[in-house]
Amino acid sequence: MRKILIFTLLISVLLLLSGCQQQTTSTGSYYKYTGLKAISAKFLEGSPTSSEIDTYQKGENIDIIIELINHLPEEVEVGQAKVRLTGDAAITTFFTGAQEKTNPRLLSINTDTGVATPEEVETGPIRFVGDLTTKISKKITGQYCYSIPVKIKANLFYTNKELEIGTNLPAGSNPPSSVQIVELQQQTVNIGTDGKGELRFKVTIKNIGQGTIIPGLSDCFKYRETTAREELKLKAAAGYPITCDDEIKLSRTDKSKVVDCKVTGIDMANLGPDASELTLTLSDFAYEEDLDPVTIWLEP
Repeated sequence: MRKILIFTLLISVLLLLSGCQQQTTSTGSYYKYTGLKAISAKFLEGSPTSSEIDTYQKGENIDIIIELINHLPEEVEVGQAKVRLTGDAAITTFFTGAQEKTNPRLLSINTDTGVATPEEVETGPIRFVGDLTTKISKKITGQYCYSIPVKIKANLFYTNKELEIGTNLPAGSNPPSSVQIVELQQQTVNIGTDGKGELRFKVTIKNIGQGTIIPGLSDCFKYRETTAREELKLKAAAGYPITCDDEIKLSRTDKSKVVDCKVTGIDMANLGPDASELTLTLSDFAYEEDLDPVTIWLEP
């Protein structure tokens, strides 16, 4: 009995551990490694760094390095991402030396292991030049912004039988991205007025990240009205012609939009239960996000 209990406990632990692997999708998925960010960014550990005991002196160079990581299976070319400092670090009456920079070439992840290659961008050094009569702390903040199309690999089923419609959006359809298609629902094929088949489907686009969708890379780090809507474009490609809604503005409340699409010209003699590839591309936008801040200490 004791051996049976131990064996049962071991199986339970293994099942629990396997269920914790949320970053990878199941076998057969288009994207093996997924997540909420196409590019992640953070202040490099130690640049800057200080404490209430180990402080920076007024006028001392403070290294500011931002680490960028590409989580996509494709390289990100030079200039597709920007980084900058914000808050007091970017105000010249407090700090001088802050620079806005673009990315170097960011290598893709290893598609076998998921290992990514970090790249560094220097946005300093900066120097504190404000009034300082005693020891103080300052929060170093920043933002990054990038423009990369999002390609989703989904399924359509060209069938006139509802029971033959399978999974349209399997796990691993979305690449690592804060902007994703979170739902896809299709109808059966019907005969159109031209005698060819027509198929309608809906996709739900959603900003699931903490950042903001903006019109493009040239709009990064610019002031926007609080009433501004997040906008982008959708292109759908499959074996037959597809048209979708042209204007896509996400809701202000839940940052989502349901888009109607229609497939035309379907050969009614070529229907069946097998899945057919559908590529959905989200483009014509940039994504802007804040860096986690770092606190530094200064003294005269």
